Amino acid sequence: MVMTGYSEGELRRDLAAAYRLVALFGWDDHVATHLSARLPDNTFLLNPFGQMFDEVTASSLIRVDFNGNVVSPRGGALNIAGYTVHSGVLGSRPDVNCAIHLHTHDGVGVSAQKQGLLPLNQTAMLIHGDLAYHDFSGVVSRDDEREQLGRDLGEKNLMILRNHGTLAVGSTIADAFYRIYTLEWCCTTQIRALAGGAELNLPNQEAVARVGAAMNWSSPDRFSQRAFWPAMLRKAQRLCPGFDDLQEFDDERDHRTLAL
Repeated sequence: MVMTGYSEGELRRDLAAAYRLVALFGWDDHVATHLSARLPDNTFLLNPFGQMFDEVTASSLIRVDFNGNVVSPRGGALNIAGYTVHSGVLGSRPDVNCAIHLHTHDGVGVSAQKQGLLPLNQTAMLIHGDLAYHDFSGVVSRDDEREQLGRDLGEKNLMILRNHGTLAVGSTIADAFYRIYTLEWCCTTQIRALAGGAELNLPNQEAVARVGAAMNWSSPDRFSQRAFWPAMLRKAQRLCPGFDDLQEFDDERDHRTLAL
């Protein structure tokens, strides 16, 4: 299933905005980590390896196939770990069209904590039941690691890669970005709560389950689409000008609607 009602140009714009917002929020890790968006021709968009997130534009994104080939532009630099993560996740989940993987200080901090993410507040409770875990086994660059990532994610939409970082997926860029924003917020809150040294108050499991059931991700009028992502795009346009540059993007599919 691909994102319906979007042209490739619009997908490039939204993904470039997501990269710029990651940099704006201080979530980037020099030229490491990556965000992807699926296209209907069995390829996906990814950042060119070596480009800072605050340099990414709609036209600079590369198109990669599921065999690890850079389809366009020819000779584009590919991050092998990025290919492994995103081909593994997108390949195992036909319902997923966007994946976001980060190495933030707080996300990595929580990934190193044995108990994982704790339901310390209502926001953490909202995502607690949608969170998977993937054990660390080295740099993500092997085929078996790609398959294991897909298995560990299963039907969840968030994942903590132990001793590594965070991951969020969604049927749209809006959904994936809302989920990673929420997960990173929760990781920061947990790091601060634990640093305070006071005894933590954990809610009962019934409350955690009740809050987690409150989100309706199937509604076309869901919060991530209706309010959150339009606001994020406005923020990117104000504070990260130039991300939506498509002058160099002359692919004939630019204005074709991606609705298969």
